[in-house]
Amino acid sequence: MPIKQVLIVIMLPVFAKAGSLNVSGKSIDKYEDVNTVLDKVSATLQSLKAVSYTYHIELMYKEENYHNRLSILSYVDFNERDNIPACRFQMKDNGFFSCFNGTDYFALNENDRTIDINKQPDSSLFERQTALNNSFITLRNFLPVLKRSDSIKKSISDTVIQQKEYYVIKLELYNHYIGYLGGLKKFGHEYKGDKSKPYTLIIDKGTFLPYSFITKFNDRKNDFIAVTFSDINTDPVPPNDSSWLYTTYTNGYKMPDAVIPLITTGTVPANWILPVYTSKKTDSTSLYGYRGKLVMLDFWIKSCGPCLASFPYLNELQERFGTDKFQILSINTEDGIEDIAFFYNKHKPLYKMLFKGKMLAENYGVQAYPTVIILDKTGKIIYSNGLDRHTIENIIEQNL
Repeated sequence: MPIKQVLIVIMLPVFAKAGSLNVSGKSIDKYEDVNTVLDKVSATLQSLKAVSYTYHIELMYKEENYHNRLSILSYVDFNERDNIPACRFQMKDNGFFSCFNGTDYFALNENDRTIDINKQPDSSLFERQTALNNSFITLRNFLPVLKRSDSIKKSISDTVIQQKEYYVIKLELYNHYIGYLGGLKKFGHEYKGDKSKPYTLIIDKGTFLPYSFITKFNDRKNDFIAVTFSDINTDPVPPNDSSWLYTTYTNGYKMPDAVIPLITTGTVPANWILPVYTSKKTDSTSLYGYRGKLVMLDFWIKSCGPCLASFPYLNELQERFGTDKFQILSINTEDGIEDIAFFYNKHKPLYKMLFKGKMLAENYGVQAYPTVIILDKTGKIIYSNGLDRHTIENIIEQNL
């Protein structure tokens, strides 16, 4: 079961400046070769047996009205490398604790006292862990990949932050981005944004350890993902042995309620009514009001990047197939009417934008976003899965 991590806003002086660091700098004198500095950073990270730090991440998607900050206490043990992330780790923020002991992953939710256990997880679980995004683990795995690549543009300068000197390394990737575990990921064919991907890596000159790792977007100048590290300890006291075992916690925590599986094809769901937003007023609409049409339900939340990126595509889809025989119902499950109004005014949807869909999503077993469900003209579900554009378009064409 995917873990949905709660974002906690924590204001810290060093963190608050992460997204707005002045890293223009001047050309450095001592190390003119960017590869020399990168080699030293890589060697320093590779030499670590363990490290602890506070991980601060700030996400700004200004055009989508989304801004959040999160701080996580992190401990990483690199002694155990015979697994997918080549380490084991413990992460803790307010009310949430996660642990990968080299074999099993488990997460504790201190608010509802539940424990979720994932035995022998694959890489997809780690690619969803917030605290691994642009982390020490990312950089430790990525820098050797960077050294072997001739296609990534690199430049170096220096800067001073709070009276301390740092190297500023700028990386320019094309058609690829850096995954949470440090691998190069290729953009899918459905990605319509600028495929030039700039990163800024800020390195402490004294220790050759990372201070900040910032992701920018060429086509969204005000947006960024900024990670900053504080309280770095390269010789930390390790957590006690029992803290790595999920059996330590099973008496005090319960397993979460059974997850309802995603509603399956062949099902004819019952009718429902949800509010629909328009520029003039808030109205309502029902599922059965579209009987006789092919209906596509698109479940989304504003903290889902792929959801926000899909809005123009949904408009294209509705315009392409018209509304006589086909209707898209976009259903937000958790955000307020102010957010719905923001996205409505920005994207001017040709489809219906519904909200207050949390209970409906739970009844349908929606666990990930975006999730798409398509019903044929009789009201029977003929597709329930992610936003697979090629498959969805084929289904629409075959059933109109």
